[in-house]
Amino acid sequence: MSEAPADKQTFTGSCHCGFIKYKAAVALTDPPTAGRCNCTICLKQGFTGIRLPREDFTLLSPSSLSEARDYQIRSPDIHKYFCGTCGIHVCGEGKFEYPAGSGTMHEFFSVNALTLDQPQDGLDLSRFKINYVDGRNDNWGAGVKDVPWPGGAV
Repeated sequence: MSEAPADKQTFTGSCHCGFIKYKAAVALTDPPTAGRCNCTICLKQGFTGIRLPREDFTLLSPSSLSEARDYQIRSPDIHKYFCGTCGIHVCGEGKFEYPAGSGTMHEFFSVNALTLDQPQDGLDLSRFKINYVDGRNDNWGAGVKDVPWPGGAV
């Protein structure tokens, strides 16, 4: 990633111990938004995701995500990267089929908004509006809600 495009700002992020460090070019809306899913992995991780193109993410350390721990959930195509020292989940990427059985694959890359370093100019996590999705029931077509779906958390 070079300079952030005009509609994006570049922010730094890290795990708690600093082993994983990154920068991400993020297009923030007003108010800024992030997503929370009620599936068991997102819920137990406390993951609050910001989706962005993979090319807008630059790993500063370690030299490759292969040096982070990789929890593969549901398939070898979905990767949840976390620090092996402090346990903080930093980002995830992969591809999944939706609707199930359709043969239509969707790719994603997301950073855990809670790993964005605070404070940073132009970034105030307390201003984020959370959009909730129903991943627990593979109910992606229902879109987002302003309140958690059943089984989710605020």
